[in-house]
Amino acid sequence: MSNNSYPQMKVLNTPRCILRPATLNDARDMFEYYSQDIVVRFLPIKKHKNIEETKRFIKTFFLKNYEQGKVGHFAIVYKLDNKTIGNVGFNNIKSSSLEGEIGICINPKYWGKDLSTELASALLKYGFEELNLQKIIAITFEKNNYSRKPLEKLGFIYLGIFKKKLHSSNSNFVTCHRYEISKSDYFKRFNKKYKRND
Repeated sequence: MSNNSYPQMKVLNTPRCILRPATLNDARDMFEYYSQDIVVRFLPIKKHKNIEETKRFIKTFFLKNYEQGKVGHFAIVYKLDNKTIGNVGFNNIKSSSLEGEIGICINPKYWGKDLSTELASALLKYGFEELNLQKIIAITFEKNNYSRKPLEKLGFIYLGIFKKKLHSSNSNFVTCHRYEISKSDYFKRFNKKYKRND
C-alpha cells in the first residue's frame, strides 16, 4: 500500500532504516517480536499467540488510526535485510495536535545497535519540522534503563517520576519516568532556524 493513501504518514529515511505505514504484509515480521514476553512487558498489550492476533492488531492499532487521519506508528524496515524489525511513531495524534508522545518497539534481535537514537531523531525532525508540534514527550519505565539513554542524547529534559498501570486486568502499578523536549529547544540544539507559525 502506498503512503499516498495516508497523506499524514510520510515515508521517512534514516541511515539504516525506512519508516513507512504498516500493512498486513508486515504481520509475520511483527509477530516475531510481539510474541515475546520481553517485548510486551512494557506495553499495554499481551503477547501475541498466533499471527492472526498480529493481523488484528495491525488493523486496529495501525490501519484504523491511519484511516481516521491520525499520525500513528510507522513500520521500521531495516535496509540491510529488508525486514520489518519494529514500529515507531507518535501515539495516535491528530494532524492538528500540538503535543505528541513517542513510542518505540524493536525486535530484540536488533537491540544493541543504537537504533533508538536514530529513529527518535527522525521523529523529532518529522514532528517539529513537518507536523509543527510544539512539544514531544517520552515515557520510559524504571526497569528499562536502556530506553532513557537515547532521550538524553537527543536533549530531552527529565521531568520526574510517576506511577502507571500497564494492564487493565492487572492492579499493579509501575514506576515511569517522563521526558520532554520543546520545539524551540530542538531548534537551538540542532542549530536550525526556528520558524514560528502562530
